[in-house]
Amino acid sequence: MDLADGPLPMTVSLPPQVVREFQEVGRLLWEAGLVSFHGGNMSVRLPEGLIVVTRHGAMLGRLEAQDLMILGAEGEPSWDTPIHQAIYSVTQAGAVLHAHPVHAVALSYGRRELRPQDLEGRHHLGEMVPVVPKGDHVPQALAVHPVAIWEGHGCYARGDDLWQALKYASVLEESARILWLRQAFP
Repeated sequence: MDLADGPLPMTVSLPPQVVREFQEVGRLLWEAGLVSFHGGNMSVRLPEGLIVVTRHGAMLGRLEAQDLMILGAEGEPSWDTPIHQAIYSVTQAGAVLHAHPVHAVALSYGRRELRPQDLEGRHHLGEMVPVVPKGDHVPQALAVHPVAIWEGHGCYARGDDLWQALKYASVLEESARILWLRQAFP
């Protein structure tokens, strides 16, 4: 189905397990402090090639089925949906999430990369996490890395599913906290 053809028929419905995954991951993002009350967004690529994304202003910690939309359907998707679409076009990702991890964002100012100092961070994220100056640089960074930081804004993580993307965002914030503490207490 070509998304440029206009709104999708109302007969398209989301599988309950997709809605549940959005709800569970969204709640964990909020509980972990990786997003504020109305911050962040998530998307999933369905097997049919359709993309499900959170609506603009959705509260990730309290998602309802009506907070999710299939791209091409009526409604207002998250403002950075084009970044999600570009990530899907350059990766095989099954899911993308955008969060605002405080320590990672704070450390991103004036840098082009963060280098995890902890073993878990290096194991899951590699030797470095790219920091990009603009949102349109995120997709190319995620073509190579599982997570990237948009300087001063937040992180984008990709994965086979939302759980894997959550893992990368969570490990990034933990690594950033460790780096922050190492710098504060050399």
